[in-house]
Amino acid sequence: MTSKIHPIRIPFQLPVNEQRKVDRIVYSYVVTGEQLCLVDTGPVGGEHFIVTALSEMKLSEKDVKRVINTHEHPDHVGGNTFFKETAQPRFACHAKAVRWIESLENQFKERPVYGFYSLAGQSIQVHQQLQDGDEIDLGGGTTLTVIFTPGHSPGSISLFCPQDGSLIVGDAIQPVDNLPLYNDLALTRESLKRLMALPDVKRMYLAWVEKPFMGNEIKKTLMTSLDYLDRVDTTVRQVAGELPQNSTPENITREVLIRMGLEPPPVMPMTVESIMTHLS
Repeated sequence: MTSKIHPIRIPFQLPVNEQRKVDRIVYSYVVTGEQLCLVDTGPVGGEHFIVTALSEMKLSEKDVKRVINTHEHPDHVGGNTFFKETAQPRFACHAKAVRWIESLENQFKERPVYGFYSLAGQSIQVHQQLQDGDEIDLGGGTTLTVIFTPGHSPGSISLFCPQDGSLIVGDAIQPVDNLPLYNDLALTRESLKRLMALPDVKRMYLAWVEKPFMGNEIKKTLMTSLDYLDRVDTTVRQVAGELPQNSTPENITREVLIRMGLEPPPVMPMTVESIMTHLS
């Protein structure tokens, strides 16, 4: 069966400080039904890649009737404004993501990221607040089931299309060779285990890989992610036990990253948040 899910590769640069930017890739997904649905809109500027991909499918941005954000972070919502202005779709996200999507000012204040507005664009109004278990009917026999998978962010969701067994997980699963990025360790673990227990998943789409994981790769990827969390946890506790008790969160984070062979300083606030959730 041909998948109803079509990945769109969006390259961008993540500002770290005034001197440094790092290359990143994020994926948006077109879901085909009677109503065309776009899952995540990428960062500001990413709409160019989405429009090009739609054109190759003999579609245009004006055909997009629904936009679903898997979570509230700027590299997943930055194109919302473009589609609001060109297509007027219905926007949906989990109820816990609404506050930060409808007020990017609140998000920046509570989760400061360097160069935030260069990625995030402008706030938009959310038309549908999603909850775990909701079914989104796109018509033509295509539905998406909402699975609440917090941890990477408070409002993270995954979407399951039962018609072809496709699962879109957003950033619920992250690269194991990169910086840890989650705001709640326990919820991240719980979400990974929940995804692992889902029946009838034939292909799993991540926000940073073009080709879906299939068959035995799905469980292996989830197990690898759980092992990564354990490795971070062990390292954090070792570092916290060895450094002076008055060590700052930034110093603890820096030492953890060095020992894990991850990206060197400067240490970003969102990375500090991830490391410190291991000690909370």
